[in-house]
Amino acid sequence: MTRDYLCAAAALMAAAAVGLGAYGAHGLHVDDSIKRMWETGVAYQMWHALGAFAAAWIAVRRSGIAAKAANAAGCLFLIGSVLFSGSLYWFVLAGIIPVTGAAPAGGIFMIVGWLILALAALSRSQPNSQPSA
Repeated sequence: MTRDYLCAAAALMAAAAVGLGAYGAHGLHVDDSIKRMWETGVAYQMWHALGAFAAAWIAVRRSGIAAKAANAAGCLFLIGSVLFSGSLYWFVLAGIIPVTGAAPAGGIFMIVGWLILALAALSRSQPNSQPSA
């Protein structure tokens, strides 16, 4: 995924988080413990959308393997959010537990994404002197 597409996907994920948060606050009529699950999904989705933006920013500022690692981290954030937050939304809306392991797998994708992003940020590769558009 190119950095431009990563930014676009992160923006769409952030927009969806705002919409889903509004729905949870105003249109979701469930008990408080279930509503907290929804809010957790929204929070993780938004934080990882912002993380994907950070990954794209680091990818532009690095070259070589560090740029590729940052880009991969952003993709892991997006995939992890779909799995983790999506499984929480599914549970709240459908009342059934989604595919076993989706939430934990999503969480692992997110954690690995942050670790890879840290390595990319600390990489000694030369900063990219001409960021691509």
